[in-house]
Amino acid sequence: MKNSSFTRRELMHLLGTGTVGSLISHTTSQAYSLPNDGVKPIYVSKGNGDKIRVGGNAMTLKLSKTQTGGGLSFFENTLAAGFLGAPPHFHQTFDEICYVLEGTVHVLVGEEVFELNVGDLHLRPRGIMHTFWNSGTQPARCLELSVPGGHEAYLKEISALLSKATPPKPRDFAEFEKKYDIVYQMDKLPEIMQKYHVHL
Repeated sequence: MKNSSFTRRELMHLLGTGTVGSLISHTTSQAYSLPNDGVKPIYVSKGNGDKIRVGGNAMTLKLSKTQTGGGLSFFENTLAAGFLGAPPHFHQTFDEICYVLEGTVHVLVGEEVFELNVGDLHLRPRGIMHTFWNSGTQPARCLELSVPGGHEAYLKEISALLSKATPPKPRDFAEFEKKYDIVYQMDKLPEIMQKYHVHL
């Protein structure tokens, strides 16, 4: 049977005539000719981004919905020791991803608790009740993604509400539920805070 592989001389001839280069160029242009919806390259240097504080969360917004064509929102979050990151809740239209950089974060999804240490990643899917906390003695730092994006609008508004001298009222949270994709399950809050020794 004749050997069908190229000899070195034949390969060099193909390279010299440009045949191989044109084949590679044609193949890669077909594989990656996808629309980018006007998304442009973005560089965010260390420490930069909009600062958002919600309870024990000190967040820096790195990428917003408007910057990613709606695809995602990207935060760096430092959660103080002893704090719950949010009341128990769920979303109907987006998922959340947590990747731990420092410390330990516990995540409750449904009835299951996950312990996330440095380098661990967790997906909180839409439609399932979840919350997260830092029951350690040191701050925990993590990357948080919302897919698709848009959750930053809610976080900015609740941050502004919590910064006021007067505490928020139940009707404030009812308004958030109407305006944003969040459904609170406050009835579960006391049990979680007591069981895991954390607070908002």
